[in-house]
Amino acid sequence: MQIRTTARHFDLTEDLKNHAQKEIRKLERYFDHIIDCHLILDSEKNRITAELTAKVYGTVLSSKHRSYDIYSSIEKVIGKMGAQLKKYKSKLKDKKAKEALAFRDQTTTEEAPEEEGE
Repeated sequence: MQIRTTARHFDLTEDLKNHAQKEIRKLERYFDHIIDCHLILDSEKNRITAELTAKVYGTVLSSKHRSYDIYSSIEKVIGKMGAQLKKYKSKLKDKKAKEALAFRDQTTTEEAPEEEGE
């Protein structure tokens, strides 16, 4: 997984960047196939906005949180993204299960031998 971090209107410290990357890596426990994550931290007066986009196979998920504490914003946005990844993963599992069931039903009806009346 590639992690990019961008800071707008303030300087990003190395500690903050490392903390954010460590927290983002925890998202892999919810979904293994994350391609890319981009965290954008924006400072307006006293408010910090954290926006996280995660590129996964087939779609791009996005979450956003605004608060007065930068660490709180990062953790909340990652929590929201974790919930979205769980939901996306369950949708994929349901879709695969339905496809497998349909395929199984299709193959069993095609392979069923016809009875001959004697």
